[in-house]
Amino acid sequence: MQTVRVGGHGYYVDDLPYGREEGNGLVAESPGRWMGEGASALGLAQRVEPQAFADVLCGRDPLSGRALPVTRDRVTVAGYDLAFCAPKSVSLLHALGSAELASAVGEGHDAAVRATADYLARAALGVRRSNHGHRWTLATTGMVGGAFVHRTSRALDPHLHTHVVAANVAQGVDGRWSAVDGRGLFAHTVDAGRLYHAQLRHELTARLGVAWDVRPSGLGDVVGVDPGLRALFSQRSADIKAYLAERSGRASVRGAFYATRPEKDRTVCWEALVPEWRHRADELGYDVGALSRVVGRGRDGEGFDVERLQSAIARWARPDATLSRRDIVSAVAAAHVGGGQVSEVEGAVDRLCAEVRAHDPGRSGTERWPVPVVSGAVRACAGELTRRPEQSGLGRGDREMQDRDRNVRARAPDGPRRDRRSPERGMER
Repeated sequence: MQTVRVGGHGYYVDDLPYGREEGNGLVAESPGRWMGEGASALGLAQRVEPQAFADVLCGRDPLSGRALPVTRDRVTVAGYDLAFCAPKSVSLLHALGSAELASAVGEGHDAAVRATADYLARAALGVRRSNHGHRWTLATTGMVGGAFVHRTSRALDPHLHTHVVAANVAQGVDGRWSAVDGRGLFAHTVDAGRLYHAQLRHELTARLGVAWDVRPSGLGDVVGVDPGLRALFSQRSADIKAYLAERSGRASVRGAFYATRPEKDRTVCWEALVPEWRHRADELGYDVGALSRVVGRGRDGEGFDVERLQSAIARWARPDATLSRRDIVSAVAAAHVGGGQVSEVEGAVDRLCAEVRAHDPGRSGTERWPVPVVSGAVRACAGELTRRPEQSGLGRGDREMQDRDRNVRARAPDGPRRDRRSPERGMER
């Protein structure tokens, strides 16, 4: 996640192809779409218009142009850029696959972004309140966000990703508009990324029947997309690795990311890039027509992997380590190797956290638990974790109420205000 400074809205809305036809999912950088209950409350729907987007990020009502009744003195952050990046194999299916394949991938990616943004609005988005020196974070009525789908990296390789820009303004459940407490969004960066990938796997498995090769990190690629083809169209990753190798440990991944980051060429259209990509692959002996063979390769039983969940928890096994609900969400999402809806992951986490509290009731108020306690809870309810949300007796409305209750109570998300993005995620941009 990155912050968007005041005046930085132009990157998302300048020079976009507003006059071009849409609908086939294969345009270049397409116009943004509003998302979130907060956007609806401001009368914003469907396509993001540049002036309205600029107004919202400056704290103005986009319909009247008047300043919203918010306190934003000395605020330099206009919004928060939440980037959801598809794996390289998925980007290649979207760019080089048949029209039907590309459309299914695009729809699956969009659904995964929406589901994850909804999770963040419920679990992470809050506004600050204070009274006589007492400070707390209050839940909001929803995100004021613009979603911008990009399909290329800055090296002009296929790279399907969406920037969800959450404006630094929201309405608390008390009716007051104010700046967002960004600590919650920063704290939930990792679990949101894992949830996006779990939902994406679910969407593409349901639409195309693909199989997945999922790494311990929870990120994975579609089985059947040649690793050499993925490497061919990963120039940004190659540049970053080369930069790090030249400096022999004297540079960080984040530093290499920005040091090698070129300006994005907005003059090249998607229709010109696709044949160039196909030609590049053909010259090196890759048959892009074979990408259609990924369909239907999924196998029954590729669902929730309890052993993977235990391994993920064991990686935190230090004497003083404790896990938060966010950590458990990340681990459970990564364990859905065949894909899982956000609601399924949350349902499994609810059952696991209930078991954790039963194992260690003395910590019920802290919402952080020692690794051995969490591991024991996993063993105790391993069978329950694979149950569907509708079988657990805990519906989505119940989970939303739990999240709302957690946000209304005073909370101080742990962790510094920094970019917690995994080096594997978003590397191509």
